[in-house]
Amino acid sequence: MPIFEYKGTDKDGQAVSGTVVGASLAAVSADLDAKGYVVEHLGLTANTHDPIPQDFNRERPRTEEVPQKDITRERSYVETHVIGQVIGRVPLSTLLIFFRTFNTMLKAAVPPVQALDTIGGQQSDPRMKGIVREIRQHVLEGRPFSFGMQRHPEVFSPIMVSLVRTGEESGNLDDTLALIADYIDREIKLRNLMRKLTLYPKIVLFASVAIITAANWIIGMFNGKPLYSPLTEASTWFCLVPMIVGFWVFVRFLIPNPRFKVAWDQFVAGLPYIGRTVRQLAMAKFGRALGALYKGGVPLHRATLLAADACGNEYIRSRIYPVARHLEEGQGVADTYAMSGVVDPMVLDMIRTGETTGNLDQMVTKVADFYEDDAEVRSTVAANILGLVVFLCVAIYIGFIVISFWSGYFGGLTDAMR
Repeated sequence: MPIFEYKGTDKDGQAVSGTVVGASLAAVSADLDAKGYVVEHLGLTANTHDPIPQDFNRERPRTEEVPQKDITRERSYVETHVIGQVIGRVPLSTLLIFFRTFNTMLKAAVPPVQALDTIGGQQSDPRMKGIVREIRQHVLEGRPFSFGMQRHPEVFSPIMVSLVRTGEESGNLDDTLALIADYIDREIKLRNLMRKLTLYPKIVLFASVAIITAANWIIGMFNGKPLYSPLTEASTWFCLVPMIVGFWVFVRFLIPNPRFKVAWDQFVAGLPYIGRTVRQLAMAKFGRALGALYKGGVPLHRATLLAADACGNEYIRSRIYPVARHLEEGQGVADTYAMSGVVDPMVLDMIRTGETTGNLDQMVTKVADFYEDDAEVRSTVAANILGLVVFLCVAIYIGFIVISFWSGYFGGLTDAMR
């Protein structure tokens, strides 16, 4: 068995340290807790080796160790908000599988280090593989699982880190992982809904550009000279390419910047029709997160702040943050949320009912359902209108090309007759 070293204090507050043999880090930690020790450090000794059965490699390949590097330092702004945003983000589907698998293995009483070892070896995404290996190393050296998560804010959101930390403190980490997986599953469904609603306008736009370009090329083959079209002019692309690149930089780097995002989200939230839909989707995320956090045992004041972080809208977050302190002072939930000015009166009545009956987590989940259903209807209407607008723009563009063609054709005939 491996040998662990520990440092801490006993029941009388005296400093204690030493080594102990145990089957796993979790087992040794439980034994020390039973003795009344407050452990400050617990990890493998420098000269210990975990014996591996001879047939171990036949059962499963052992995951490679994390390269020797300082995994406890705080990552820089460039690493997290620039490089991380471009190449370090992990798909939600990958995170969903990670949390589901980890939850299942902990439910089966698999030690955390061994579970992370197995999950890391199964990862096909190299980014997630490296993160899981790093987290495994943290747990192996006696640090909390949440410590490794918070080093990667581009992958793990504040709500995920907070729920895991709550599960670690309460001893219900497996149940907390299930809550996170459910939250991610709902987020994936919401994103898929938005992709589905905007699919038709995207198809119309890209198909129109392709058809116009192909038709222009075919006509040019038979006519010897292609039709005049702005899309075939080099000067047009000299303008379009910088605009497309600028839009990508704006969406990828400028909007995520917290200082700019507050003003941008406030501007979008104030747009006719679209603004209300955006606010509803943000409040749906807020309700989902609040219900999961409150059910996971996070205090209501702290849960409100974290749920505001998870809503994805800096304007709404800036309205909820200042009033959240009233919850800590003992004021009512519905009255506090009413001060923010971003919650509908009908929703406030539902929250007030949940506060009175003691089913606040269930009620805010129903609030999220209400917001999502209403936002889905409004998004469907907006997507249909957008598709019609794109179709009309394409028709106008084609009409311009046709008029230009016939004008040039009859102009040539007139010149020939003269």
